[in-house]
Amino acid sequence: MKFEYAFDGIRLKVLDETYALQVLKFYKANLVDFDRYETDKPSNFYTPEYICATLKAEYAALLKGEFGRFFVLSDDIPGQILGTVSFSGVSSLNHSCRIGYKIDHKFRRIGLGTTATKHLIDILTREKEMHRIEAYIHPDNIPSIAIVNKLGFIPEGTAYSYARLNGKWEDHLRFVYIS
Repeated sequence: MKFEYAFDGIRLKVLDETYALQVLKFYKANLVDFDRYETDKPSNFYTPEYICATLKAEYAALLKGEFGRFFVLSDDIPGQILGTVSFSGVSSLNHSCRIGYKIDHKFRRIGLGTTATKHLIDILTREKEMHRIEAYIHPDNIPSIAIVNKLGFIPEGTAYSYARLNGKWEDHLRFVYIS
C-alpha cells in the first residue's frame, strides 16, 4: 500500500507528525460537527502533542497493514486538509475491514466525500484484496448515509449500543460493501 494516491486533482495522503499543526487546525475547525458523530475523545485530544502522537501511531499502523488514515488534499488549495478517509479492523482471514470518512464543513455537498471514499474502496479491494467493507453510521448522519447509498453499500440493520458518543451509548446503522 502506498502513502499517497492522486486522482483528478485530489490526493489521498498519509501524513506524519510534521503535519500535526495542520491536522489539529482541521480537527478544531470541525470540532462541533465531528464530535457529534464520533466516539468520546480524551481531554487532551485537541493539543499538538496528542495529534503528533496520533499521527506517529497511525503511520506505524499503516506499515503493519492494520489501519490507515489518508488525508484528502487538493492540488488547487495547497496546505489545506479537506477531509480524511480511513480503514480499520482489518481481518486478513475474512478479507474485511471498516471504513470511515469525514469532510471539512467548508467542502461538503460537492461530492468530495463520495469521491474520496470511492477511491479508498478501490484501493482496498485492489491492493488489500478486501472482500467486505463495513461502515457504521449514526442514524442522524444523513450525509454519510447518502454517501454509502451512492457507492452501493447494502444496509444490514442496526448495531445496537455500538459507540459511546457524548457520554451515551448510541445505536448505529451498519452498511456493507461487497467487492
